[in-house]
Amino acid sequence: MPLPSKQEMIYTYLLEMFQGDIPQNGRLPSENELAARVGVARRTLRYTLRRLEEEGMIVRTNHGTFLRSRVKKKEIQPITVLVPCPDYLAATGYWSSFLIHQMILGAMESAVKAGTYVVTLPITINNNPNDLDLRQFNHLDKDSMVMTHGVEWAPQLLQTLNERGCRCGLVSSRPIPLEKFSKYGTPLCNYHLSDYWECLGSGVKQLVQDGAHRIVYFGRASTDISKHGKAYFMKAISELGLEFSEDSFILFENNVPPHKLLSMLKEVYHKTKFDGLIFDNDVYSEIPADLDFFKETGIPPETRMIFSVSEMLKCPGLPPHTRVLHRPQKKIAGQLAEFLLSGDKGQYAHRLLYEFPFLEEFLQRTGFEG
Repeated sequence: MPLPSKQEMIYTYLLEMFQGDIPQNGRLPSENELAARVGVARRTLRYTLRRLEEEGMIVRTNHGTFLRSRVKKKEIQPITVLVPCPDYLAATGYWSSFLIHQMILGAMESAVKAGTYVVTLPITINNNPNDLDLRQFNHLDKDSMVMTHGVEWAPQLLQTLNERGCRCGLVSSRPIPLEKFSKYGTPLCNYHLSDYWECLGSGVKQLVQDGAHRIVYFGRASTDISKHGKAYFMKAISELGLEFSEDSFILFENNVPPHKLLSMLKEVYHKTKFDGLIFDNDVYSEIPADLDFFKETGIPPETRMIFSVSEMLKCPGLPPHTRVLHRPQKKIAGQLAEFLLSGDKGQYAHRLLYEFPFLEEFLQRTGFEG
């Protein structure tokens, strides 16, 4: 990244000094003293003083140089989190609204620490990407800081943010081509979910570290993790020398009633006697408040388990060693916000990796209530 010119550095230094040390209409130190403070020759300093005089910040007289008006500190712009529509909590479904909520929380924590705040900007009226009104982005410029996830949902949005040159923190399913942003000089930090189903292999290794030896995956047939993650699951099983059978990777359809679902899991346990479980349940499935997971399944409470984010996490009596298959959206949002606030002008891409926090840690991180 190119460094600012010497004149820009002198200009910035003097502005900061005016903001803190000199009152309105106050007299500036002599040229000799200023030059010594800045560490430049008087001739070099005079160029910047002429610029400040032309901008009306100082007035030079036979009696000295005076600060004409108090220089206000440049306020940090808010971080703008783009949301699909005004009522996104109701219109986008539970999982999408949860991710947006986590992004806002993560951005808020970093923004408040830096002395600014977060605003949300709906990009459509009715959650339809074809109704995107680009005029509402006219206020965005190179000093704007914008964050969102799921940019593939509205392809025009990506190009608009790029062309306007605003600082971008984006979460996407696939890597965003960095060369498109470097072409415009647009600062970008991108976390992408490429091959995120590798988490099944990582989950197996985590359960083994926790003490499991016979591991089963029990998950929805419709998810990308189930469709593409089996190879990573089997690879980890093979590398660790664990047992694998046709009952080690069981899929079920969406919307199976909770009692029936746990009855199916009970059958799997009786066949395999697993001591490690990865359970990818339907995120939208409602769970009865009194559902007893261990009574319904016959699984011993000491079984090492990883649950996906769902209502099943609210089952009473889940042991402290229960882990959660967690996409750390809040943490990533905080890191994106720190990038936006840093002034870094580069373009970066990182993989967004799933984590396996213990249940209590997950609840504290996210405030998840189901």
